[in-house]
Amino acid sequence: MPRPTLKDQRSAEILDAYLTCVARFGLEGATQERIAAEAGVKRPLLRHYLGNRDDMTAALADHVINAFAEVTEAVSVQFGSQGEPSELIDALFDDGHGHDPRLMLAWQALATAAERIPDLGPKLTQSYADFLAVIEGVLARAYPSAPPERIRAVAHGVTACAQNIDALVPISPPDQWRDDLKAAALALLASLEGDA
Repeated sequence: MPRPTLKDQRSAEILDAYLTCVARFGLEGATQERIAAEAGVKRPLLRHYLGNRDDMTAALADHVINAFAEVTEAVSVQFGSQGEPSELIDALFDDGHGHDPRLMLAWQALATAAERIPDLGPKLTQSYADFLAVIEGVLARAYPSAPPERIRAVAHGVTACAQNIDALVPISPPDQWRDDLKAAALALLASLEGDA
């Protein structure tokens, strides 16, 4: 595998700065001045490394969607054919799992902008649907007698609980809220136990 070039490295650093700015200020508030300051570069270098504003947004969207695809794949590999749903909940709510809450905040900002960015909405919808399908598969394996519509509803609830904790990061929620959202996800799982 060839070594990354300085351009690749600098592009990745600027993309990371853009991710940080979108997480802090939203897509519209992530100005080129803020991105350049966060990346420690002069503003004209943004265009050199990532292109114009539309190119930058497309690169951010690809980065966020690819990051979610990696998480989806990791969950599928770890829990798709083995493991208990409660272990999946532990993994989703593990505070020390190295997951980057900026990704969820950027995903939400991109979702808000999807109406005016062609093709973005379907890509974000597909990334969510892929993750949801993995969660549904884990639940269907563990609760084979549960009706598909209940599996789907619980999968949505578990996913929403897990995503909500990242969405709350900007307001520095009390640690108890993570525990409460995890308890809510476990309660949703318990609703399927009669169908095991």
